[in-house]
Amino acid sequence: MDGIPHPDMLRRLEHDDLRLAMSGDALADLYPVENYDDFVRWFQGIKPLEGDLDTFRPLLAFHIERLKADNVLYTEIMIAGSEIPHDKGELVGKVRAFRDWVTEQEDGKIQVEFLAAFGRNRTLDRVEELADRILMLHEAGLVVGVALAGPEQGYPVRPLRRTFARFREAGLGIEIHAGEWCGPESVWDALEHGSPHRIGHGIAIFDDSNLVRRFQGERMHIEMCPTSNLKTGSVRSIENHPIRRARELGLSFSINTDDPGAFECSMASEYRLLADVFGFAEADFDMVLENSLAARFQPALRGPARALMLSRERPQ
Repeated sequence: MDGIPHPDMLRRLEHDDLRLAMSGDALADLYPVENYDDFVRWFQGIKPLEGDLDTFRPLLAFHIERLKADNVLYTEIMIAGSEIPHDKGELVGKVRAFRDWVTEQEDGKIQVEFLAAFGRNRTLDRVEELADRILMLHEAGLVVGVALAGPEQGYPVRPLRRTFARFREAGLGIEIHAGEWCGPESVWDALEHGSPHRIGHGIAIFDDSNLVRRFQGERMHIEMCPTSNLKTGSVRSIENHPIRRARELGLSFSINTDDPGAFECSMASEYRLLADVFGFAEADFDMVLENSLAARFQPALRGPARALMLSRERPQ
């Protein structure tokens, strides 16, 4: 959720007399985001907005309406570890109240699920303590998965192996960002020690033919974020993005905005980008839809997503 804020969003809220800890004009000073250093500066700059789950209610409401306008039927949104309540006594109750509010925002038009996300650069003690709270939320049916993000260089997954084994045993979906700013070794490390169901970004997968074959053979899902990768410098140009090869190889991948506030993108703009640059057509987007739903972490669909799945399962 901390990747959602954008100056226009904050200005709209200010116009409605809802003021947050940061103004739209102050956020505008953090743009444009055109490289990794810009992105780090942006993320550090939005710290005043972080720290409490309920602070994100107006931002998330705005974002959900935007997703509806883009015809998104199912989405998994990350809650940063810093937004997960620390007090175990109030943890489940507070997150359930937030979940109930989100269900109201869905209005039967979209399904919103949550992942608990944390950075690779946390200490082992902090990760284990956070894992305890994440597992409590999963047991209560409030999060469907966990995501590991943050800097790859110098922060391998291997030391977190025990934590991810706990997540797997509990039935949590696991997503690990890997191969975004490091080479194939980062992806191998994630696969061996994190046992993920999905890999985020995965740019470096395509530099290793053995990795490519593994992703083909196991139908391992890749969450691709074209605009994000361009703006952080993971790819030199959008034409160099490996999503073209992923399509040609028949890999399972989805299209994602990553941090739409920072990168000023939307699902609609990502689809337009792929149509314009790579010639994605209706059949390609239909394939992406199938792959995305097959890789979801919430087995039970509801609303339009369930109706869509049922319609696709009926014999023609």
